[in-house]
Amino acid sequence: MIQKVTHRQMVLIIMLLSITGTLIQPHTQAIFYAEQHAYLCYVPVILIMFASMWMLGRVQRRFPDKDLFESLVTRFPFLGRVAGLMYIVFFFFVFARDIRLTGDYVSITLLETTPISIIVLSLIVMAIFIVRGGLGSLIGMSELYVVLFLLNSIIVPFMLIQQINLDNLKPYFDINYTGVARGSWYVFSFYGEMIVVSFVVRGKDFKTKSIFSGTLLTGGLLMLIIVETITSIGVPIASRLVYPSYELARQLQISDFLDRFDLALAAATLPCVITKIAFDLYFVCWGLKRMIPKVSGKVLTGPIALMGFVCAFWFFRNAIQLNRFTREWTWIAIVFEVIFPIIFFLFLRPRKKEAQQTAQTGSGERKSRNKQQGQEHEQEATDADQSHERSGDQKRKDTLGGGNLQPS
Repeated sequence: MIQKVTHRQMVLIIMLLSITGTLIQPHTQAIFYAEQHAYLCYVPVILIMFASMWMLGRVQRRFPDKDLFESLVTRFPFLGRVAGLMYIVFFFFVFARDIRLTGDYVSITLLETTPISIIVLSLIVMAIFIVRGGLGSLIGMSELYVVLFLLNSIIVPFMLIQQINLDNLKPYFDINYTGVARGSWYVFSFYGEMIVVSFVVRGKDFKTKSIFSGTLLTGGLLMLIIVETITSIGVPIASRLVYPSYELARQLQISDFLDRFDLALAAATLPCVITKIAFDLYFVCWGLKRMIPKVSGKVLTGPIALMGFVCAFWFFRNAIQLNRFTREWTWIAIVFEVIFPIIFFLFLRPRKKEAQQTAQTGSGERKSRNKQQGQEHEQEATDADQSHERSGDQKRKDTLGGGNLQPS
């Protein structure tokens, strides 16, 4: 049974999927090409992803009680399974990339003497235990740690007031549109991973309001972070850093006692990254369960996680390869984040019988709901009349009998 997801939870899940990977890696490339106008790289990305998510939302409305995996398999048994398996392979690669990227990030910034294999293995163990709890565990962690990350993002600009230099954004209106477009190319593949939500959420919970709010809040927050990076570090330095977000955190210094405030920010940010890794693993296991109904998702969790551990070191030797592969990876991401949603929007429709049954079911539910509301109104009116009659009888008794007198 698919778990019900509220509007707030949908927004937080979208933010989790889009922010974590984008925050670590592609800001360097965006600043390198777009320079002081790197924040504008998110404008076309937000518009494209909102259109893509809106199309998937329209598709989900046609199958209100199913997720996108189930809709594909029931409508097109063969081609639907092929498309589902392609998405599973795509996000398995994302899972391997994310654990390798996070392992390098932790190894370079926090645990310099710890072998990266031990760090990645620890991340995988945590992800396995989170995934075994189901979608509820992922939603609960998103509600906790994404909110904490948002609070940190609101507080950080006030802490950076002394380091911020708005002259780093000059000239304000001399925009290099070619550079902005190239920066958007590097950001797009990470930002578009929110597409995974449609595969694990029912159609009736996949609402346009949630899509719009999540996409807009995510883009606005990432634009704020990249502006903070440019104004506090500067374009020449930020464009040559491997992890500019970590350098931004190192700029924070409240006093001589709290000179390593970046550790506190890492303690709030890394749980979001681990939850994103767990979401990738959950998607792969959930998709295989939908494609092969007899397979248990919990049983697959451990083997798939270990396979991802092996592939993380097999696909990428170091952090440099991770950065360079982003340019080519966007070509692959466009297929799954733009082209496939367009195909689903045009061709993925229920059969006529199923559509009629869905319409009849919806109209029946509305009629029963209206009937129930009418009965409730009638009952309330009856109770009001009875209480009015009782009060009238009591008044007549008091008038005729003169009331009850106490004996003298």
